[in-house]
Amino acid sequence: MVKIYDNVILEGIVGGLGKMLVFRKRKGKVSVYLLSPRKVPFTQKQKEWQQRFAIAVSKARNAMKEDKERKQFENIARETGKSSAYGAAVSWFMNNPDE
Repeated sequence: MVKIYDNVILEGIVGGLGKMLVFRKRKGKVSVYLLSPRKVPFTQKQKEWQQRFAIAVSKARNAMKEDKERKQFENIARETGKSSAYGAAVSWFMNNPDE
């Protein structure tokens, strides 16, 4: 893992570069990771969690559009130490899928 600080060229870059590098930004710092190839197929349980995560992300995006829900998740984020209301919403919907 490489950490990059105050680099004008890489400022604001996130996502993948081909199928080799992944750029992530957390708390103002950009990190670069090598993407390792997957050697075994996903299990059925992993596929179910991926689907559950996709649903949680969708619900969280919709919740961020509503002011009342956004404020509730901002409070939850503060209380639980999450970095954002969106992260708190995804976490909440992952743990409460029927809501």
